[in-house]
Amino acid sequence: MSIKKKIGGAIMATALGAALIGGGSYALFTDTAVNAGNTFTTGGVTIDDVNTTFTATQYFDNLAPGDSESWTVTIKNTDTLGAWVKVADLPDAYTTSGDLFGGTHPLTISPNNEVFHLAPGEEVDFTFTYAFPLDAGNEYQGKSGTLDIKFVAVQSRNNTNSANNGPESWN
Repeated sequence: MSIKKKIGGAIMATALGAALIGGGSYALFTDTAVNAGNTFTTGGVTIDDVNTTFTATQYFDNLAPGDSESWTVTIKNTDTLGAWVKVADLPDAYTTSGDLFGGTHPLTISPNNEVFHLAPGEEVDFTFTYAFPLDAGNEYQGKSGTLDIKFVAVQSRNNTNSANNGPESWN
């Protein structure tokens, strides 16, 4: 056998071996698996005004000059995440309308700057005080006014300051 035939046979045998090895690797059993059903759901922060109660004589509907009274508004966390709750920042906190909140001696509402932490299902009372000045004159007789108080809430998980008395951010 000539040297050319031997070299040619060796090259052919090498190529055939490489083809068998390559083909053999494509013949391995394979499979895939899908890990399905990994549903991610966000929690929520929802607060409700569940109870507004007066703590004294309830002159809210029949004011006279010099009246002052406190009342509470109960706020409840009705969702799944703990929340920090407060009255909104001024000027958005209190919306007033009507003649009692105008003029030279208007009805005033003392601001409430408390911050509370509410776990899911928990309630808290915010206390407010109104005062109708003794100097209010006849121009206020038979007048009325309305007050809306805006409360804000933000999640507490991953949003509590180092003093543990409020959130890092209200945004």
